[in-house]
Amino acid sequence: MVARPFETLFEGSNGRYYTDWQVARRRRTGEWTLCMRQRTPDRQLVETDGGALLLLAPTDPETLPPGLEIRVRDGRARVVNVRCGLPE
Repeated sequence: MVARPFETLFEGSNGRYYTDWQVARRRRTGEWTLCMRQRTPDRQLVETDGGALLLLAPTDPETLPPGLEIRVRDGRARVVNVRCGLPE
């Protein structure tokens, strides 16, 4: 069995997908602020720097929609929209 380069893939209530690294980076930089966290099931409610609330819930990487893929560079996993080549 091969280990994944990320622990959790989150689906946001905005329809976008994020790896645990992307979520941690946005929280660390202040782009997102954690409002609430539920442990079972693991869900996070964050406030964006624009003041919107965003619910993040874990999802199975196998259900990632067509056109999105997880890319790893320098040990960091990101969801990328391959239709336009921009990170999600």
